[in-house]
Amino acid sequence: MEYSQHDQNQRMARVVEQRAGVGNTEIVSGWQAVLEDLLSRMKPFMRPGALVTFQNLTEAEIAFFERLHREVRLPQSGVGLYLPPSVRKQMLGENPINNDVSGQPDAGVVVASHHGAFDIIVNALFAFPPFTPAVDVYDRGRLTAGYLYSTIDECRAELPVILGRHLGTPSTGSR
Repeated sequence: MEYSQHDQNQRMARVVEQRAGVGNTEIVSGWQAVLEDLLSRMKPFMRPGALVTFQNLTEAEIAFFERLHREVRLPQSGVGLYLPPSVRKQMLGENPINNDVSGQPDAGVVVASHHGAFDIIVNALFAFPPFTPAVDVYDRGRLTAGYLYSTIDECRAELPVILGRHLGTPSTGSR
């Protein structure tokens, strides 16, 4: 379904208002700080216009990343990181709620920002039902845009458009 720019802006505004309220909040600022820290730690491994990930992934995570790498284009001015569930679990020591046959609540997360400056962060969650796949955009402690999807495939398909909209002109492909 095609939405006009006005309709798209209205949808984003409703999502932001419902989920985070208007203006800076401690929760949103804190979450953006966590994402900034992750990107800062991974900065030596990131390249402009490229989506990168970790070395030791499960077979399902490798397949998901390979599809992301083929389909999701980052702007040359941006960097992106695929954080798979197995790595997140190691980092956070969490025991996720099992929601699909893989035993994970989602297929992972993509965190992207401008190369060298993490003022704007795009955070995509590829959630399995009953949760909702979504993309959030943070700008200096504020949730400035929120996109909700019915399926992971819809979320993945729209991600290059969102990255281009918030981080610049999409490049010719991930490297």
